[in-house]
Amino acid sequence: MSLAFARTVGWRYLRSRRGFVSVVTGFSLVGIALGVAALIVVMAVMAGFRVELLDRILGTTGHAQISRTGMTLEESEGLRLKLLDLPGVVSAEPVVGGQAMLVSPAKATGALARGVRKEALTQNPLISTGIRRGSLAHFGEPGTIVIGQALADSLGVSVGDHINLLSPQGSSTVVGFIPRMMQVEVVATFDVGMYQYDSGLVFLPIVQAQTFFKTGGLVNGLELMVKEPDRILNMMPTLAAIVGPGGHISPWMENNRQFFSALQVEKTTMFIILTLIVLVAAFNIITGQMMMVNEKRRDIAILRTMGARRADILRVFFYSGFMAGTVGTVGGLLLGLVVTDNLQHIVHSIQNLFGINVFSAEVYFLSELPAVIVPEDVATIVVMSLALAMAASLYPAWRATRLDPVEALRHE
Repeated sequence: MSLAFARTVGWRYLRSRRGFVSVVTGFSLVGIALGVAALIVVMAVMAGFRVELLDRILGTTGHAQISRTGMTLEESEGLRLKLLDLPGVVSAEPVVGGQAMLVSPAKATGALARGVRKEALTQNPLISTGIRRGSLAHFGEPGTIVIGQALADSLGVSVGDHINLLSPQGSSTVVGFIPRMMQVEVVATFDVGMYQYDSGLVFLPIVQAQTFFKTGGLVNGLELMVKEPDRILNMMPTLAAIVGPGGHISPWMENNRQFFSALQVEKTTMFIILTLIVLVAAFNIITGQMMMVNEKRRDIAILRTMGARRADILRVFFYSGFMAGTVGTVGGLLLGLVVTDNLQHIVHSIQNLFGINVFSAEVYFLSELPAVIVPEDVATIVVMSLALAMAASLYPAWRATRLDPVEALRHE
């Protein structure tokens, strides 16, 4: 019996619409499709979270933090020029930062104040393209500040309004502790799509930040941006040679290790949990194929008496079960890709239909649900599903080969 004949008979058995067997087979096919689709969508969302958070976190804080004890603004400029000569380095900017309290007539709240050069802010694509109100044209002048749009809404201020900055450091006087205060004008607001930064990050001119935090002309360090953030560790020896023995380099993996490790653990956990859906559907394949073997006892006996070998019977029922898994996997693949491609529209439709906020920026950090198809993840899901379908098809096919044709025909 040729392989083509075995596939033809197996496909014919699979398409049979009679009896309860076809219902079980249909449920197994749908179960595999839904499991594969769910896996693709969830893995795409997890990958999207990592990409979006990586872009926003590192686009705001840099791919590496370079610090040196007692480094002045002039010394940082010399180090910056040396770093820019390295291949793969995009930018290196001095930073002065610290915690501050922002006070408006309506409210007071804490934020992270960062002092940067005007050129650094205008050349940062995440900030420059995220300006919602005002512009960066006047940033750098004394008494100016750029704040997140969510923070501006919380404080009840807009472009042109004045707010007070309070430092946790101050002076002790006879009347008690007096915090350091500076009045600044909001010249622009930004929205980078990450609530944590939009509601808790402000930018000051670097000289003004030195005055406010009383650093004495010193800077906290340099923020380094490179073309390939995932390969920053390969650049560490070269960077260390330029920075010198008195400096310290903190790559983004070290600064955000727990955060991105948690994302990876969650991604792995979700993959294992959703794989159980495909596994349950694979057990349905076993059930359906075992019922089909019992239903086709007469057909098996006739094929055996016509000269079919046990291996031929094995191929027939193996192809029948494996084709069910293949059809379900392909259907789930197409469904998962379509849902992922239209995921944001689906979320908006659900929110409009039920009047609920499915994806809250305050909870999930991002303002929109991201989804990125990673070919390696999709390939892993498809191979896993086909492997489970193949494994589920073997046992019923083997049981079919153990059928005695004489006993099967005796009761006909």
